[in-house]
Amino acid sequence: MKNLMVDDQLIKAIRMGDSAAFDILFDRYWKKLYRSGLARLRDAEQVQDIIQEIFIRIWERRESLEINTSLESYLSGALKFSIISHFRSQKLKEQQLGEALKRVELLEESIHNLADYLLLEQTLEEAVNAMPEMLKQVYLMRSDNLTVKEIAGKLGIADQTVKNYISEVLRRLRIILAKKYPEGYLTYIAVLFAALHN
Repeated sequence: MKNLMVDDQLIKAIRMGDSAAFDILFDRYWKKLYRSGLARLRDAEQVQDIIQEIFIRIWERRESLEINTSLESYLSGALKFSIISHFRSQKLKEQQLGEALKRVELLEESIHNLADYLLLEQTLEEAVNAMPEMLKQVYLMRSDNLTVKEIAGKLGIADQTVKNYISEVLRRLRIILAKKYPEGYLTYIAVLFAALHN
C-alpha cells in the first residue's frame, strides 16, 4: 500500500523515520533525476554519485525536512545545484566546460545556497509557464542544451525564428528579474544570456 502514497504522505512518513517510504521515494524519482543529470553532466558514474548524495542528505535531515514546492521541483533544483557545485569543486579547465563554466562562475558569485537557487528556479519556471507555448518550448529545449538548429528542426521553423524567440524570452525574463531581484539582476541576466546563447 505504501507505494500508492502521494509525495506529501511519503515525506511525512520519512520525517518519522520510515525507511520503506524513503525507498519508495527513491525508486519513484531515481530514473528521472538520472536522465536529467546525464543530459547536463554526461558522466554516468558522477551523476549516480550526485543523486545518491541528494537522497542521503534527505534521509539525514529527514526530521527537519521542509519542502515548500512540489517534491519533483525540489529534487530537480537540488540536482541542478549539485551539478553546479560539482563543476566548481572539480575546477575543470575552461576548454572542458566551455560556456558552462562561465555560467557556473556567474552563479557562484550570486547564489550561495540551495534555497536561493530554488527560489530563482521557481521564479523562472512560473515566468516561462505564463509565456506563449512556442516561447516556452524554445526556452525548455535550449535549457536542455539543444542547439538552435536542433530546436528549429524539431519545431519546423527557421533558425532565425528560434533566435528571435530566444531574444523575446530573455526580454520578458529581464523585466521579471529586474523587479524581483534588483540586487542580483545583472548577474542573473548574464547567467540566462550565457545559458540561452552558448
